[in-house]
Amino acid sequence: MKITVNAIQLAGNQKYEDIIAFHRSERSDVFYQESLVPFFLMLMNVNAAHPEKTSFSLFTPETQLLVPSASGIRGRGVNTQHQHNCFEFTYVLEGSMYQIVEGKRYFYPTGSCCLMNRNTLHTEELSSDYTCIFLSVSPNFVRKLMNEGKPLLFPGEQELYQNLIFDFFQQNLEETERDAKDFLDFVPRIDQTEQIALVHQIFEDLLHTLVAPGYGASFRLLELLSRLIGVLGDPKLYSGEHVTAQSNVESLLFARIDRILSERRGRITNAELAGLLNYNGSYLGRIVKKYTGKSLFDYSMTFTLEYACDQLLHSSKTTAEIAAELHFSNLTHFYKLFRERCGVTPKEYRKAHSDSKKGLS
Repeated sequence: MKITVNAIQLAGNQKYEDIIAFHRSERSDVFYQESLVPFFLMLMNVNAAHPEKTSFSLFTPETQLLVPSASGIRGRGVNTQHQHNCFEFTYVLEGSMYQIVEGKRYFYPTGSCCLMNRNTLHTEELSSDYTCIFLSVSPNFVRKLMNEGKPLLFPGEQELYQNLIFDFFQQNLEETERDAKDFLDFVPRIDQTEQIALVHQIFEDLLHTLVAPGYGASFRLLELLSRLIGVLGDPKLYSGEHVTAQSNVESLLFARIDRILSERRGRITNAELAGLLNYNGSYLGRIVKKYTGKSLFDYSMTFTLEYACDQLLHSSKTTAEIAAELHFSNLTHFYKLFRERCGVTPKEYRKAHSDSKKGLS
């Protein structure tokens, strides 16, 4: 059955079929999605319980279209995977989503992002409520973004080419990589307020440029996409990983657990972690045990005590202040845990390390 899309024209003259073409493959569960334009942005709002309320808005430099209900797309199965001829950023604005990539299920919470290459089979699930943005860029658009391989004007700009994303683009543009099945996975190190200020603002500016373009809008799109790449590729803001079809899903999940424990200084319960990652708490505990040999609590404490030790050595905070900062309501319990793992009390730890510093000076 042919895939068709019933879209409402909001502005411009391009029809949906002028922007995206669908091609069937020999496999019934796979199709090829061909982007016919160099750049488009799609905003998708998913309502899992009421598919009729799931909507898609599509924006190109020439046209704005709306598909007001999931029923407006016919001929595509729920679990049908696809490849495309473009690079695709997927960013989760609200809620959480799952993607099936080469048969494996990956979880994306609010603020996370992935960058898919042109060959990797994937599809998004409609099993949860979320709002996400798909940003499609053609290989030629990427080459313009990379200044066609020519030197940039400012010396500092060249450092951007060390960015994980540009490395990924460069690798996937080479003919030898035409069958590569890989993608980039980004998890935020910044909180939601910073995500809104940095990333959401870029997408708002992209939408404004597409809806109300002025002279120089083509360059504006390149500039905004460069900013997005700069944010996602900054290891202080986002943790990025290069994922291949052979990657172990459990190792990626452990990496996310590790980042959350680091950000929370180990102070998170099994139930809270399960809620954040949308996985069973016992399963997460088994993964931590597999990769560290420790229980989730014991592994969490390594981050907690690492922070406590750092504060004892590099701040004038009292032990009570550090314990309170780590959300210990019982100071005796904090002392007990510290002594069990460090062999001394916090006061003794501070004194011993202060004396050793004096001895070196």
